[in-house]
Amino acid sequence: MKSKIKRRKFGNTGLYVSELSFGSMNLRLLDSPEQAYELLDYVLDQGINLIDTAREYCKMNKDGYLMESEYFVGQAIEKRTGLDEPIVIVTKGHGYTLPELDADLGTSLEKLKIRGKGNLKIGKNDIKLVYFLHGINEARWESIKNSGVLDKLKELKSEGVINYIGFSSHYRNVKEIREAADTGIFEVAELPYNVFNRSLGEDGQINFLKYFNDKGIALINMKAFGGNGMVPVMKILRDYVDIDYSVMLNFCLSNPYISTVDAGARYIHEFEADINTALAPRFDDSQLMKLKQEADKVSGLFQNICRECMHCLEKFSCPQEIDFPGILSVYSRYNVNEKLGRSTSEFFEQYRKFELNAENCLECGECSKWCEYGLNIPVMLREAHNILK
Repeated sequence: MKSKIKRRKFGNTGLYVSELSFGSMNLRLLDSPEQAYELLDYVLDQGINLIDTAREYCKMNKDGYLMESEYFVGQAIEKRTGLDEPIVIVTKGHGYTLPELDADLGTSLEKLKIRGKGNLKIGKNDIKLVYFLHGINEARWESIKNSGVLDKLKELKSEGVINYIGFSSHYRNVKEIREAADTGIFEVAELPYNVFNRSLGEDGQINFLKYFNDKGIALINMKAFGGNGMVPVMKILRDYVDIDYSVMLNFCLSNPYISTVDAGARYIHEFEADINTALAPRFDDSQLMKLKQEADKVSGLFQNICRECMHCLEKFSCPQEIDFPGILSVYSRYNVNEKLGRSTSEFFEQYRKFELNAENCLECGECSKWCEYGLNIPVMLREAHNILK
C-alpha cells in the first residue's frame, strides 16, 4: 500500500520505515477483537510499515476474552493481500535468562503466526522481525550480560529466526542504555522522549538520540505523549500551556535523529489525527525552542507521578488484588491539581469508589521492581490513602 507518510532510514538495517508507526499496546484496552481488527486494518491501509507490540501486551476484557496484541497483529497481517513492502514488526519479551528468552520468543512467533527463517512471512506477506529485550534496567541488564542471552540472540539472528536485535529502556537507566549501545549487538532501540521530558535527548548528559544515530542504531521514539495516564493530566494542563497532542507529536517528528515515532492510538479517529500531523510541516528550530520553554512551565509537575503505563502489571499481579495503578493515577491527578491550586474534591470521591483501597497493601514491594519509572509504589499508596481516605 503506497503511503503519503514519509519514510526514514532505519539505522544501519538497510530498511526504511514510516516516520509514524503504530504502537499496539492499547489494543488490550479495547472492548472487542472487532475493534482491534478495525484499527489495525486502518493502520495498514495508510501504508504504515512498522507495528510495535510485545508478548505481555494482553488483558482480559469485560467479557472474559483475552485481548492479545500479538495475536491481533498476526491475524490482521495474515489476511492481507496486496502489501507491497515488508511490514516491520517489533515485539518484546522479558527474556533476561535463556529459559525466559526461549519461552517468550517461542510464544511470540506462534501468536504472530510468523513462519520461515531469514525470509520471514505472515501468510503470504514478507515481514522483518525486530526482537527486543523489554525494559532493560540495572538488575535486568546484569542478568542479560551474565546469562548467555546476548550470545543466544546473535545465534537466533544468524539462523534467521529473527532479523534484528533491539532493546527498550526508560529515563532512569542511562548507564545501562549506554552500555547496551556500546556492545555493538543492538541494531534498534526504543526510548522515551517528549516535549516535557528531553532527558534522554538534548537535555541529558548524553543526547542518546544523536548518540544512537551516530552509531547507526535505529531509534523508535516511545512516550511521545507521555503515557496513558497523561491523558487526564493533559486535560488539566490545557489551561496553562498552549500544547496539544498534535504539537507533542510534531515536536518528536521534528527531531532528525528519530527513525519513527510510535503512536499508541486506541481508535481510528485518534490515529487519523496522528496521520494528519505527520503530513503537516515540521517545526523549525525557533518553534522548537519556544515549545520547550512553554512545556517547561509545567514539566516539573510530572515528577514522581504514575503515568498508568501498566508495565508493572505485565509480569506482576498484586497478591491483594489492589488496583494500584488506578489508585496512583487518581493520586497523581490530585497532586497536579493541588500544586496548581485547583479544586481536588473530585479525587476524594474517586478514591472512595475503589473496592479495595491502598490500606490493603502489604507493602511487599514486588510491584516496584516492575515500575519503569522507579516509583516506590507502596510508599505512594500509603500517602494516597492518608490524604484521600
